[in-house]
Amino acid sequence: MYVCMPADLDSIRHTQRVVAAELRLRRCPPEQITDIQRVVADLLDPLCRTADISQYGLTIQQSPTAPAAIRVSVNSGGTNMQREIPVPRIPHPRPPADDSPDL
Repeated sequence: MYVCMPADLDSIRHTQRVVAAELRLRRCPPEQITDIQRVVADLLDPLCRTADISQYGLTIQQSPTAPAAIRVSVNSGGTNMQREIPVPRIPHPRPPADDSPDL
């Protein structure tokens, strides 16, 4: 997922909502979503307070180096910051046949 937003403090909350929606689609648990929203705010706040930055790009993706992690990347001009957040394993739903008793 990639979003490009104006670098102002109002955009941080909107970006956090977009990130939460994306992570719900990826079936991340609520605690993980909260952690990642906090990381997003921590990365964006200093950028949005800098007068010479007008916009930022934020990318959320599965980490290429740690498959059980989400990578959050923020870039604006020459600034690029990344954080990787581990994601707990989410059990896959069982197929219906697993629910039937052995006969």
